[in-house]
Amino acid sequence: MLQPVVDKDHVIEPRFLTLDRRIPEQIRQLVAEADGCASMSFAVGGSSCMRLAIRQAFELESIASDDFHTAIVALRGKHPSVAPTLFQVIERLGAGDEPLQADTLKALIATFKAVLYEMYVLGEERRETLAYLSEILQALDADKMLPNPNPRPTRAARDSGDRR
Repeated sequence: MLQPVVDKDHVIEPRFLTLDRRIPEQIRQLVAEADGCASMSFAVGGSSCMRLAIRQAFELESIASDDFHTAIVALRGKHPSVAPTLFQVIERLGAGDEPLQADTLKALIATFKAVLYEMYVLGEERRETLAYLSEILQALDADKMLPNPNPRPTRAARDSGDRR
């Protein structure tokens, strides 16, 4: 008997698939609902929840457009650190009103979770990192920050007799 390529019983899910508390509650609830619907093969409910979650993200990001393509482009513009391919997948799978097939719905959910993770989790972690480093650098004595005007000669220069 053939073994599956990925043994789901022994694989740890990637971190982005867990809905972090830093993702806005309204979006988190809708994505969790879509995830539950997808696991029970409720295509209509899952598709509707995902489309509502995406539109909720537009609203929270102050993107006022009724055109799905235009709104996705605007969201991508607000978050240039997120891979453009992720937005393309969301645009392709999330547009329309028809229920999505089970695999398509799962792909849309995973992709949107990746975008949310990039926007709200990694973005926040980057801001925290930069704030921390900024505090450390500001606390340094300004003299310690300046480069040494008389650098020591390199070993090769010393060995060759070249004194600077």
